[in-house]
Amino acid sequence: MAQRGPTRPTARIEEAIGFVGMFGVLFLGVTVFCEVTGRPALGWALTLLVCVLGIVALDRWRVSVLRRTASADGIGGAPAAPASRSAVAPPTAGPVGARVHRHVGWDELAPAGRRQTRATRPVAAPARTGPAPDVTRSSDG
Repeated sequence: MAQRGPTRPTARIEEAIGFVGMFGVLFLGVTVFCEVTGRPALGWALTLLVCVLGIVALDRWRVSVLRRTASADGIGGAPAAPASRSAVAPPTAGPVGARVHRHVGWDELAPAGRRQTRATRPVAAPARTGPAPDVTRSSDG
């Protein structure tokens, strides 16, 4: 049996948005076709309206789930400010045996456990100036 990783709390909602959105695009095409050919399109347009309202409702639900889980899980928040190696100390506050970091879902760490970002980038090699050398290969003929 394959191992399954943790899923995002909004995974099912996003799948439903895609499903309803696919039918919304289909109904949009049918509505435009009916309008262009002169056939009655009111029913198709109302069905398209229901699809759009469904997508709006699903998006509001998704945002509320994200807001509800963001404070508890550290998901969607701003990344923690980088700290210097010498400033990192073991936690003194909190319950005994509390972890510095914990897994909060789909390979995401809580803000306390995020790794320090590299402060400086490596220096790039200086650009070469002058004419390019003539390069010949055995396959050139």
